[in-house]
Amino acid sequence: MCMAYRQVARRGVLGFELTPPDDAIVTPGGGGVTVVERHGGRTIGEIEIRPFQAALIIDRDGILEEKACEIARAGGLVVTAVPIALFGATGYRAEVHLGLGFALPYMHVLAMADDGGVDGGILVIVRSATPAWPAADAILESLRLVNRHGVVHANDGDLDLPVVGPTR
Repeated sequence: MCMAYRQVARRGVLGFELTPPDDAIVTPGGGGVTVVERHGGRTIGEIEIRPFQAALIIDRDGILEEKACEIARAGGLVVTAVPIALFGATGYRAEVHLGLGFALPYMHVLAMADDGGVDGGILVIVRSATPAWPAADAILESLRLVNRHGVVHANDGDLDLPVVGPTR
């Protein structure tokens, strides 16, 4: 049975809910959650989702793009940053390839915010052992953003999946 994980919205940041795969390891912490998939004692991938606070009123798109690139740059050379959209939310996705010396060499960072003017957003960091990781896309497909009024914005197929894989 799949259990949804929910992080409620609080002042200045979005909340979210998602449904991880049954065999995933779910660890709440730091105001967010990390979901890990392991097979045969080996980590296939991990996805970290956490809210962040930022003044998005003046240069919303610029701040979201910079947030995605900042996190991605900490891991390595940013391959690209492209706009993304969910129903009721938009943001940016940055892609990084860390190199073969890393256990999880493929990294994708998404910084998204509610279109309703909340001063904060959701940061999603996906790390995987292979260029494609279907479980991450399933988790992202289940992602719902929750604003401070309790309004849930579902993906509804607006997020261009697969996220884990080369940017088109």
